[in-house]
Amino acid sequence: MLIAGLLALSGVLAVLAVLAGPAAAAGLALDPAALVTAPGSSGVTGVAYSPDGTLLASGYGDGLLRLWELATGQVHGPVLRAGSGPVGGVAFSPYGAMVAAADGAGAIGLWNPATGQPDRPPLQAGSAVHGVAFSPDGKLLASAQADGTIGLWYPATGQPARSPAHVGSAVNGVAFSPDGELLASAQADGTVRLWNLTTGQPSGSPLQAGSAVNGVAFSPDGKLVASAGADGTVRLWNLATGQPSGSPLQAGSAVHGVAFSPDGKLVASAGADGTVRAWDPATGRSAGSPLQAGSAVNAVAFSPDGKQLASADANGAVRLWYPEASWPAGSGVDWTILIGSVIAIALAAAAVAITVREIRRARSGDASSGR
Repeated sequence: MLIAGLLALSGVLAVLAVLAGPAAAAGLALDPAALVTAPGSSGVTGVAYSPDGTLLASGYGDGLLRLWELATGQVHGPVLRAGSGPVGGVAFSPYGAMVAAADGAGAIGLWNPATGQPDRPPLQAGSAVHGVAFSPDGKLLASAQADGTIGLWYPATGQPARSPAHVGSAVNGVAFSPDGELLASAQADGTVRLWNLTTGQPSGSPLQAGSAVNGVAFSPDGKLVASAGADGTVRLWNLATGQPSGSPLQAGSAVHGVAFSPDGKLVASAGADGTVRAWDPATGRSAGSPLQAGSAVNAVAFSPDGKQLASADANGAVRLWYPEASWPAGSGVDWTILIGSVIAIALAAAAVAITVREIRRARSGDASSGR
């Protein structure tokens, strides 16, 4: 009975360790699963997963685009040339039928990832393109441009969907909201701008980030937008109010890009100091220790199932990490665990009381028998 009581008590302590919160748990355990490098290539400037999670696209500073088979770690098909300038960003269409790569010299290449063949001649943006994004239905492609314009294209035809929006400062990144109604742009003037895709007009006032914004991302539920700041912060914005959601997340160095996990429980950042960091966007708490990539990280992307995180490194490597959270993001009180712990504590207390009573009874018996 004594052993049973001690086991019950140890179980209670284990439950309490979980309830103690993120500081007491192991946090986010991320270990590199693979490292793929392209011999002789320059730094990796962007990464994107195919919608089915079988391919990873990586763009490079020398204008090349590679597709990697995640099952084998080998290059899928031919190495593609996006243009003469550095690749500014890569994106897969929602159904995986097309992959786009932005060229720092002003073109956007579009390919069929199954064959590696161009879908059509490159789109001519007119200035260096820093990023591209497909709308959720795949009917539109947005481009972030160095001349302060946002391009909107029909990827199926290669024709402009409307005249470019002129915003005055270089556009470093673009992202569509999950419902396809808004487009967010990351601006070099320190703002995040939201655009109504029906009217083509700004939606609300610019969000003031305080320093150049290098990238943007919407949360999967469309309630938040994250901005990657040159001042070393990740800022979260509540789209319903247009106000910051919590305090800025401190990344320690300029942030080159941000990404939400598919379940929205993590937001990850690409750091100029060679780290990848992750936070719980609901609480603003760090999800674990920074990941050490070894060189500046230019972009990050989660796999569609959320089980893998890719980082684009300035040293020419793509690192693949497994995010395994021991504490659920968006933590707070888990009532299932709390109720279970109360029951466990009650059972343990009863077991300990019974054990003590049995020990006393045994000692009383020994004393009366003269043992």
